[in-house]
Formats: sequence, structure tokens, C-alpha cells
Amino acid sequence: MRNSNQTRILALGIMLSLAGWALPVLYALQNLPAEILHYADMVLYNGKVLTADDKFTTAQAVAVRDGKFLAIGDSAAILKMAGPGTQKIDLQGKSLVPGFYDPHSGNLLGGVPAGGSALSWVNDNMFRIGADTVDDLLRGIKGGVDSAKPGDWVFFGILRTAAGYQLNRKILDTVSPNNPILATYDTTAGIINSKALAMIPKDVKEGLFVDEKGDPTGHIRGWALGVLEMEILPYPDDKRMEEMIQFQKEIFEKINSVGVTTVGSRASGIPVTIVSELYRRGELPLRVRLSHEFGRQNPQMERYLKRMGNFNNLGNEWLKIAGATSTVVDSNAGNGGFFTRSAKRQHLPGDAFGPFGQNKWGMMFQEEDGWKKEFQNTVLLGRYGWNVTDMHIEGDAGVQMMVDAWDEINKTRPVKGKRFGMVHGFMRPPDLVARMATYDAILSMAPIIGFFDKGVEQSIVTQYGADQMAGNHPIRTLIDAGLKPALEVTNGLGINPLEKRVKRVTSGRAAQIMESSTIFGRAWQLYGTRWYMQNLEKFITRKNEETGKVWGPNERITRQEALWMGTNWASRFYSDEKILGTIEPGKLADMVVLGGDYMTVPEEDISEIPVLTVIVGGKVTYQKPAGEAAGAR
Repeated sequence: MRNSNQTRILALGIMLSLAGWALPVLYALQNLPAEILHYADMVLYNGKVLTADDKFTTAQAVAVRDGKFLAIGDSAAILKMAGPGTQKIDLQGKSLVPGFYDPHSGNLLGGVPAGGSALSWVNDNMFRIGADTVDDLLRGIKGGVDSAKPGDWVFFGILRTAAGYQLNRKILDTVSPNNPILATYDTTAGIINSKALAMIPKDVKEGLFVDEKGDPTGHIRGWALGVLEMEILPYPDDKRMEEMIQFQKEIFEKINSVGVTTVGSRASGIPVTIVSELYRRGELPLRVRLSHEFGRQNPQMERYLKRMGNFNNLGNEWLKIAGATSTVVDSNAGNGGFFTRSAKRQHLPGDAFGPFGQNKWGMMFQEEDGWKKEFQNTVLLGRYGWNVTDMHIEGDAGVQMMVDAWDEINKTRPVKGKRFGMVHGFMRPPDLVARMATYDAILSMAPIIGFFDKGVEQSIVTQYGADQMAGNHPIRTLIDAGLKPALEVTNGLGINPLEKRVKRVTSGRAAQIMESSTIFGRAWQLYGTRWYMQNLEKFITRKNEETGKVWGPNERITRQEALWMGTNWASRFYSDEKILGTIEPGKLADMVVLGGDYMTVPEEDISEIPVLTVIVGGKVTYQKPAGEAAGAR
């Protein structure tokens, strides 16, 4: 009994001692600032959380604090992390996925509102023109010039047909002796009149084409066009720049509304300035990754590299310069512009590119082996430590040329792990897939095989064969080779506000071709904020929306792999996989609430799942209007 009492007395003493220590501590904890100790800021529960991590873990709920994921788990456990001020969102069984990461978007203002001139927004004299004859083209150009003020620049985007390439400086002079003209076929080739030619520095020779007498023809390509667009054209005044900043904000908000929380793109100087200003104002609704275009069409590449220094991957979680580009390699679907190793099976009327398509590196220069100059520029970027990424390459010959450049870079600086990347990616044959896999290449692709209209689909089949059409975008082959391709989507939204200012002048077959090029704009009108889901579906089904044909069923992927392409794998494109791409504790809280169960709806209904809520860094950046959300699955 005595020992028992002593034990009780000892225990009471210990308890009093602990209380004497603990009570002040508990009192102190209650008075700590919220920044040191607080509940979750947001809790989303009672849903199907698809983390998209490497194991494709699923959960019911997720907690967010300080802009990052705090925890994932079942609803009961996560709700315990909520306090009086915690925002609670009942998912009601809907899917929650990581924010979509789109590594390549053509909707930055570095795009081509007038068909190729990256700076043509300096005024409103912008025209997109297409015709079957030189006379019809000239009439359209004259109309544009006559509508401009004397002395103003006038910009034309000319459809790439045989007729368009027959224009020359002297022909343009007949309709515009006083206004400088820049008419571009694409981003690397165009034509100028004498008034514009006079503005180009005398030491710029490469890319100014001449006739047999040495007289400039007005055809301007590659390096000379780069100097004209990026160094000679007038710089926007403050009023115009502010207008573009607001345009850019509107574009980003549209992109964010489809569920994209991080977007990447190539960007030249002015777009970099615009996006940087939005960041400084705190008005970015999503995160931005840029591949700087200082290396594109640059006749002084090594001088730039030495003078600028290397700021590859410099930035923060909101805005980062993630790499650099040289000049794009080839062209697009449907117009014969793929640069291929095999000749086309059939040459279509109006095709301006020949049997092997368009090698832009070669066409930039007048001499036969001029392509070697841009090849060397690409090698220089890699050797000076830049990620050579966001390279537009469609045909297999273009892929081979780029991988050859990687081989050359790799002799002095390792390429593997540096996130060298290509975008779009129609033709990726097995031998080139194997070579890309040795470098762990970063590839992004848009499933445009699912959106071709009948005319474009048939033109590709006619030129390259149905077997090639079926083998385009070989996602299954890439994955089986160990690569982790990314999904690119917003490249085709067709929402650039500047497009509203571009006047259209078309006639004949050219008008039909130009109309077919708006398919992505029509798709946006049809699907709106479901546009991203529509693209996910197309790599799963490989079914053409308009014709109903299924192209390459052996290249289909699972819905799990499709989601990885849009999140986990996509975040690797710009080396963000440690902070983005999955729902895991410690990563930035970017996520999307979908109006349905992504994993169980029929494949053909994935496109019908609406985007309800978009969250970036724990803050809601887009909320589908209540009336529209009411019918969500």
C-alpha cells in the first residue's frame, strides 16, 4: 500500500511538472502567427482524385496550404485538416486531375497574325491573301496598299501555292511604289518590294535572293527575314504595347479556361516583354514557359550567345525562360510541306515544295548546301548550354536532320537529360524513334488526325499514302520505346484577338484551302472549355471527328497514358517535374475539377466531360458559370 501511494504521488508530481511546461507552450502555440501554424487553406473531398503520379495513385480528397498540396487521402482524414477559414469543395464524385501542362501553344503574340510576320501588329494593315493566279493576287495586294496611309508598312500573309511564289519585287513595285510591303508565305520566307529592300543593312546578304545578274528579286528568307522582322520593323508604341498586353491576358484566360495551368511556347523579344509585364503586374492566370527565339534566323548566332550569356531555365514557378530555338525545319499538314526522306506518291496541283516537301533550312539560302548554316546555328545553341527545344518538325527527314544536330552537339556537351525537344511530330519512324530514345528526347504532339476535314485528310492520303496517315503520331511506338511524349492542345484554339484585324482576300481554290485551315477555330466554337478533353479523347480513340475513320488503331493509348501525356510527362518538357504535373504533397497546387468520371465514361464521351473549375497555386482562376455547370455529368 505504501509503495502504491508513493507511486501515485510520483505520478501526480510528474503530471504537474509536465503541465507546468506544457500549458505555456500550448498558450504560445495559440498565439503564433498564421504563417507559422495554420489549417489547410483549401480542401477538396468526396471525389476521385487522379494524382497522375508514376503509380497512377487514386484518392478521395486533397488538402492545400500555402499554394502547395499538403496531403492526399480519404475524405475523413483530409477533412480533419480543415479549420474555420478553410475553403471546402465537395467534388460529389467528380474527377480531380492535375492542372494540364501544354508545352507548345501558338497563341502567344509571337504567333503569325498576318501569315508569317512575327511583328506585323505594329499597325492594322494586315491581310491574309490567297488566289490561284498572279493577277488575282496582285489585285488583292493593291487593294490592301490603297487602304493604307502613304508610307505605312503593309503586311500580307500569302497562301503557299505555286502562284504565290511567282511574285517578285518588281511586280510588287507596280502596285506599291511608296509603301513598304512585307508579304510572307510562312515564318521563314516572304517577298518585299523595293521600298522595304532599301531598309535592310548592306551587310545582310544571306537570305536576300538575287537573279542571274545579281539583282535582288525581292524574295527574302531565313536570316535576312529574321533581321527585317526582329531588328528593322518599327517597335510598338506604348499605346499599342498596352493593347497587346491586354490581348495576351485575354488569350491566357481562354487557355486557362480549358484546364491548362501551365503553357509553353516559342517567343521572340516583344512577346517576352508582354508576358513579363503581365507577370510583374501579378496578372498571369497560369504559368508560362518560354523558348526564346533569339537563335531563330540569326546571322550572328555566336556573337549573340557570347554577348547575352546563358540564362537557360532562369525564372521561377510562374515565368521561366526554359530554352531556345533555332529556325523551324519544315511545314504543316495538307500543303505538301512535310520534309520527308521518301518522295511523295503523288504531287498535288499548286504544291510549291517538290517531291520531298519543304526543307526550310535549305530554302533559307540560295546555295545548294545552305542548310548547313542553320544546322551549325542549332549546334552552337546546344554547345553554349541552351536546351534546344520547341522545334517545329513534322516530316521524318526533318527529324533526322535535328537528331544529326544532337549527335554533333553531343560530341562536346551531353545531350541526354538536357530536355532537347520537338513539337507536333507527324512522322516518327522506328529507326528515328530509337535514336531519339538514346537522348531521352522530349516530344509533344497534337492529335490533329482527329480533326482534319475531308479535304486535308484526303490530300495527305493522296500524297503520302493511307499507311503513312495511319502511322502519323505513333504514340504507342514512342511509349514502348521508353519515351514519354506530351500532349499539346491550345496551338489550335483560334482565339488570337489580333486575328479579328486581319482582312481576308481570297479567290478560287485558294479560298477553299484557306477556309479549311480554320478547323481548329471551328472546333473551339463547338467544344469551348471541353477542347482539352476532346484532344485527350482523340489520342485514345484515333478517330477523325469529321470523317469517322480510325487511323492507326495499333497506336492507340490508354486513358491513363493520355492523362500522363497532359500532366506528368508534359511537365518534363521544361524540367518542371519536381514541382508540377502530379498531385503529390509538396508540389504546386495546380488542378482541374472535371464534370464527370474520366476513368469510367465511355471513350467516345471523354470529350463531353466539361472543365468545371481550374485552380492554380491553390487559387481558383476559372469557374464554369453555374448555369452551364448544372448539366455536368
